[in-house]
Amino acid sequence: MKSFVNSNSFIKAATRFILHASLAALALSATAARAAAQVRGRLRLDGLERLAPKATDVVNIEVDGFLIKLALKILSDKDPDEKTVKEIVSGLKGVYVRSYEIGKAGEYTDADIAPIREQLRPPAWARVIDVKSRDEDPGDAEVYVATDGARVEGLTLLVAEPKEVTVINIVGDIDVEKLKRLEGHLGIPRIHITHKRRPARQP
Repeated sequence: MKSFVNSNSFIKAATRFILHASLAALALSATAARAAAQVRGRLRLDGLERLAPKATDVVNIEVDGFLIKLALKILSDKDPDEKTVKEIVSGLKGVYVRSYEIGKAGEYTDADIAPIREQLRPPAWARVIDVKSRDEDPGDAEVYVATDGARVEGLTLLVAEPKEVTVINIVGDIDVEKLKRLEGHLGIPRIHITHKRRPARQP
């Protein structure tokens, strides 16, 4: 009987320990999630998943942490282009790309990309430029930045074409002048854009 009681007490103590440990782990996970959400310049891109069922091709790229360090080791200091890219990457915390190719025009609406636009509002973000694609299917694109004083801490390119939606979110200390060199690296596609022409003012 004594052995049964001791065994019962052990089970209860172990259960309490596991319960407390689980609660502590949940608390730490919640804290880590809040910290990730508070990283300035980082967008939550999971809201774009509603586009996946409508897409014929989906690109989902996340480069951060270890992969950033690996890129720094791989890129050469001898090649001028790679050296420039390496300088940019050294200040980055992450590169996140979502791209959805839609079968035909009209398959998605503004509501499908609303979760991204909701995040790209002042004061956290400022839209700095409108651009227009050179592709056959014309579409609007916008560039937003998140800043801390004079330093850019995040940049987002949102491209919304009739049959394609692409969001590129770059997080970290960014040199905007050199940023174009990242096209074709770290999963960032080459997007050829020009400034949208605005109608001349009437005298």
